Amino acid sequence: MRLDGNIGWQQWTDRAIRDAEGSVVELQGIGRDITDRKVADMEVEQRRKEVTHLTRVAILGKLSGALAHELNQPLTAILSNAQAAQRLLARAPMDLGVVGEILDDIVTDDLRAGEVIARLRTLLKKGEARFQPLDLNDVTTEVLALARSELIERHVTVSTRLAPDLPGARGDRVQLQQVMLNLLLNASEAMSSKRPAERVLTVSTALDGDGLLLTSIADRGSGIAPDAADRLFEPFFTTKPQGLGLGLSICRSIIAAHGGRLWADNNPDHGATFTFALPVQNGDPG
Repeated sequence: MRLDGNIGWQQWTDRAIRDAEGSVVELQGIGRDITDRKVADMEVEQRRKEVTHLTRVAILGKLSGALAHELNQPLTAILSNAQAAQRLLARAPMDLGVVGEILDDIVTDDLRAGEVIARLRTLLKKGEARFQPLDLNDVTTEVLALARSELIERHVTVSTRLAPDLPGARGDRVQLQQVMLNLLLNASEAMSSKRPAERVLTVSTALDGDGLLLTSIADRGSGIAPDAADRLFEPFFTTKPQGLGLGLSICRSIIAAHGGRLWADNNPDHGATFTFALPVQNGDPG
């Protein structure tokens, strides 16, 4: 507690002075007040969290049209089924079996719409990172489901190569989804000038020989220009006319906070592959 009543931070270094027999004869301590540095560090961390959240919101903004379509489909089906049920109920005799099937369809479509909304709410939520055991294949599947309509609209075909029986990872599900969404959208944009038949994304997971979990997103675009390769993950560096240059920088910081790393390589034929590696959870499967 400082004299002004606020909590402060001090850093102390202590050492023992011993005599020839090894007995402690004196203790020396040096202390300093590091409150200003700690406050500055906390402010930087708070700004980083805010920028990470705003970037996630911006990604969802890009998906807004596709997500509206994703919601509109089950809602339209619910309306059509409800109207059909109304017509059946007005008839005599009433076919309760068909009405029951219609109600089953309404429940299914309602659950589907609810899942879309739940995924959106999770990604829009602003909060502390929650590190917990997770399955990278599950996270990948969830992200592909979220981006499905957007990828269809962009005429992008997705090929998945998810390794079975992957060991578990430990991380924040929402942050890793943000990384994957950003990489998926970037890869899709990289292929926008290609013919629809050439717009193929390959999403894969694997366990490498060093015991790291790998997630890769490979596109068939034009690849990474030599003058951009070294600056790709720098803050505010972008090759897009409307880009802020924060997406890849934040992705790398998220993966680094998970004890992993993110990098990019040009493919031998064409396009580029972005890969991030995460440590296995305690080295144990699942």
